[in-house]
Amino acid sequence: MPQEVRMWEITPENTLAEVTPSGINLEERLEDWLESDISMLDPNLLVIGRQVRTPFSGIIDLLCLDSAGDTVIVELKKGKTPREVTAQALDYAAWVKDLSLERIKEIAAGYSKLGSSLEDAFASRFDQQLPDTLNLTHRSLIVAERMDDSTERIVRYLSDLNVPVNIATVQHFKDSNGREMLAQVFLVEPEVAAGKERETSKSSRPTVGQLQSMAEASGIGELYLKVKNGVSGILSPQQPANQSVGYTWKRKDGSSRAVLKTDAVPPDENGGLKFYIHATRLVDYLGITLEGLKSLLPESIDDYAVSGWVVSFEGEGDNSIGWQGTFRTVEEVDKFIAGLRAAAGQ
Repeated sequence: MPQEVRMWEITPENTLAEVTPSGINLEERLEDWLESDISMLDPNLLVIGRQVRTPFSGIIDLLCLDSAGDTVIVELKKGKTPREVTAQALDYAAWVKDLSLERIKEIAAGYSKLGSSLEDAFASRFDQQLPDTLNLTHRSLIVAERMDDSTERIVRYLSDLNVPVNIATVQHFKDSNGREMLAQVFLVEPEVAAGKERETSKSSRPTVGQLQSMAEASGIGELYLKVKNGVSGILSPQQPANQSVGYTWKRKDGSSRAVLKTDAVPPDENGGLKFYIHATRLVDYLGITLEGLKSLLPESIDDYAVSGWVVSFEGEGDNSIGWQGTFRTVEEVDKFIAGLRAAAGQ
């Protein structure tokens, strides 16, 4: 059964007077409140967009990131939620799940109330740096004043299937002095929903072994393994994401900088191991020149916008240089690894 919230005012006579719910006269009003303080729903959220338009004419009320860098759709509906609201939330989720880091940054850049860059806003909100990879998983939160039995059944069913969707009923109260209050209740307890999300997130992230299997199935298993083993002891692998694995350089102050990423699936029918390099950071780490680093790579490389892949740190500016290319032979990988290890003094 949908949960109802009841509230009482303690009168000067030390008696109780029930405060009856008063409908929120405008959905926009609730949206304003949540935009100004999204922690009412979840203290682990940062709003990065409002009224975000999708390619199929839908409009997401609020788009958020959580502290893991995953996307959260907040969809508001005034009054009783119809069954169609769930379908709408799932439709939005089908679009959000494929948002790239570049597109997420574009959305955030167009949101004036963020007040700063996405990197700075994220660091300020969660006291940690923006992850190099965003949107590995996503979830939807429907917010309404009331919830009908049908919607409750649908959302509970989806939740049992580990589909990351939940409902929060938010009720508006006004006491005899005109003071306004809000109360919220989740259909699925946030702790339970978070556990389901983590299970979904883990299952969506490939393991190191799965990436190796993908590379072998694509005919580049030897190239993939040579890079993985060759950089060991110089660079540290990150948690795999989608079809890629990244490698970081750990600085003396304990912080890490992403410098290399490889794909387990070839870029085209010609095969090969696609790589992406943050050249500015890697030459700083190795103590060599850009030309020296370029000499270790295949002749055909292209510029790569590292600002769309990794966080920019203080002092790096917008002029960081990135390259992308493809290792197509064992000899090319051996040359790169040998040069890397020599520059690192190994």
